[in-house]
Amino acid sequence: MRSHHRTAALLNMVLSCVICSIAVNWIALPNGFVVTGITGLAMTAETFTGINYALIYYGLTLAILLFTAVTLGYKEVSSILFLSILYPLVLWVLNHVQVEIILKEKLIAVMFFGVVYGAGAGLTYRMGYGGTDTLSKILKQKVFKAAELKNLLLCLDAVIMLIMLSAFSLDTVAYAFVGQIIYVNSMNYVIFNMGPHLYEIQIVCEDPRAIERFIIEEIGKSATISKVIGGYSQADKIQLDCVCNSREYVQLREFIRDSGYLATIPGVCIMLTILALNLLGDGLRDALDPRLK
Repeated sequence: MRSHHRTAALLNMVLSCVICSIAVNWIALPNGFVVTGITGLAMTAETFTGINYALIYYGLTLAILLFTAVTLGYKEVSSILFLSILYPLVLWVLNHVQVEIILKEKLIAVMFFGVVYGAGAGLTYRMGYGGTDTLSKILKQKVFKAAELKNLLLCLDAVIMLIMLSAFSLDTVAYAFVGQIIYVNSMNYVIFNMGPHLYEIQIVCEDPRAIERFIIEEIGKSATISKVIGGYSQADKIQLDCVCNSREYVQLREFIRDSGYLATIPGVCIMLTILALNLLGDGLRDALDPRLK
């Protein structure tokens, strides 16, 4: 069962990389616009160095991997390692395949790019590509600890677009901005309308190691751990966050119950379950969507 799950996850990651690479190489570039994020930085560097942007992207992701290992540890690296290596490779290969999908109206091309890229990104939304999301985590944990992650993402997106203006026209960067908005919403649709209901699980306890092992080894999901302070007791606690579907949620709840976290030591473990109506975590989308104001 676990072998089948890993195979399906691997195929999803490969398909995601191919779809996203097609969107960038066969739709965006032939229609005369670029994309944002780390890819946009790589494209900007290409205009000054003449080096293929996919190779520059490779170098940037490897640098982010190394920086992540130093600042956040190798556990965080493991969650982004595969896609950080695979995606730049696929991006480079498809960049050398001479296919161009050119549309008469550039705005239509931007919309088409957004839909295709968002569909690809939605397949592996919980596994990072080692981009601005990872950099935002580093900034939050090491520099701006009181800042919200979505605001850090927004700031990074803004800084990258300002840098892109050194190589591209305002119109080109504006199209990239519009494409970002469309792809985020397209990714949202794939995540929440083409798959099972998702739940955000927040577990607050003093020692989450057994729960973390169960989530990673038995359910096959990743988990994020952060330190929190109890509002009433002012005691240090550990918060564990993960996202899972209905079946996995039941498994996790039964494990916590059977392990005695809730029965033998009341109050030691608090489990909060939220129906994941929006778990995108993208700073740009969070800032622009009026429903989140």
